[in-house]
Amino acid sequence: MLSKLLIGISLGFTIFLMSGCASYKEQYIDVKPVDSYLLTAQSAGVSLAADPYDTKEKAEQGFYVDVTEKGYYPIHLIVQNDSDDKILILRDNVEMVDLSGNSLAPVRSTVMSQDLEKNKMAYALLGFGIFSYMSADEANKKMESDWRDKELPEQLIIPQGRKANAFVYFKLKDGQSLKGDKLIVEVEKLSTSERFPLQISL
Repeated sequence: MLSKLLIGISLGFTIFLMSGCASYKEQYIDVKPVDSYLLTAQSAGVSLAADPYDTKEKAEQGFYVDVTEKGYYPIHLIVQNDSDDKILILRDNVEMVDLSGNSLAPVRSTVMSQDLEKNKMAYALLGFGIFSYMSADEANKKMESDWRDKELPEQLIIPQGRKANAFVYFKLKDGQSLKGDKLIVEVEKLSTSERFPLQISL
């Protein structure tokens, strides 16, 4: 009788944990002046800061879950345009170059969110049926929306005297880290089509 009671308590606790985990909370990102960050680059009146979210603690602060556990490394880009022109940054013109010279393009937020989404069927089986399924589904939608809203758009135009910020997401292989890699962001002045790279060693 006691063993059945203990099994019941254990199962109930497991269900409680599973249902409690089926949540997502949007995380606020504090955006500071470019020159207050450790990693910066400047050229032609444009300043760039890069703030990697490359630890468990920092990843959870920005994205609620530890995305680094799955090999994803978000980098917060903060750009200040003090040039004499509007500038354009294309997501396709952002890259990471590792110590071996290999180039890596950012992955989309949807790829990251799908990889880390909560298993709805598992919650339905171990939780409270359809209610746990719906809870996990809602958490997944909130997570996908939040990460998409934080993502660098396909085209980012920054007027003169303005600042903008967004995240790029990189997927690294097991055992790899950002240490020593170079982040390269190409900037284009719209009126002259002049292009120049901003490069930061991580």
